[in-house]
Amino acid sequence: MPITNYSVLAGKPTAGKVVTGASTHYQITMQAPGGPFTVAVNIQSVDGSEVLYDIVEDFTPPDLAELTALPMGMTALKSEPGGSALDFVRSTVNGQPMITKEQMILLPQATTKSRGNAEEQMVQRARAKALENAVVTLLNMTVADKDGVIYAFGSSFSDSGKVDGIHDIHMNQGNPVGGKGGGFSKDNGVWQDGALFINLPSKGTWTGVFIAFQTESWSTDSSGNPV
Repeated sequence: MPITNYSVLAGKPTAGKVVTGASTHYQITMQAPGGPFTVAVNIQSVDGSEVLYDIVEDFTPPDLAELTALPMGMTALKSEPGGSALDFVRSTVNGQPMITKEQMILLPQATTKSRGNAEEQMVQRARAKALENAVVTLLNMTVADKDGVIYAFGSSFSDSGKVDGIHDIHMNQGNPVGGKGGGFSKDNGVWQDGALFINLPSKGTWTGVFIAFQTESWSTDSSGNPV
């Protein structure tokens, strides 16, 4: 079953912080009609699988005109081609893949063996910090730009009358059935991947932030399951 409430949130970021727990993520507060909203960006995995990420500068969104025509706030998306929905395996930009596994950077998680080694732990923390620092830098640049906007793609949620938001801002297909990562096979689907697109009008730039997990296959069928 695909993720629920596939959407894109467009808004102005105002603050950010690291939230630890079962899944360490970077939490961005965004202002937009219907908000404020919370954007939860995974910087570590829940199941201990290795994180892949890439930050694409001088990026062009797959359908720039449609994206910029969206209103500020939360917009539900149809999980199908020809619109604003994203698919890491199928989306293209000017005839080229929007993102590939080969261009992504690996952030290994600490292994059980290395957790008792202080030096290894330090290395692992430094690697995890790289993604966090990159997101913080982009956040600060967007806050500084008076017209800066973040477009966050993922699964929208309502927090019981508190702050609503969006999460699952990563690849949402190719999860294995059974074994490591198998618990997320229920989220598999096509044209429902998450990402961050950052627009800085003062600089005339777009930046794409893409996150996936090593357990996810980049060869998927029409239901988003690995083949």
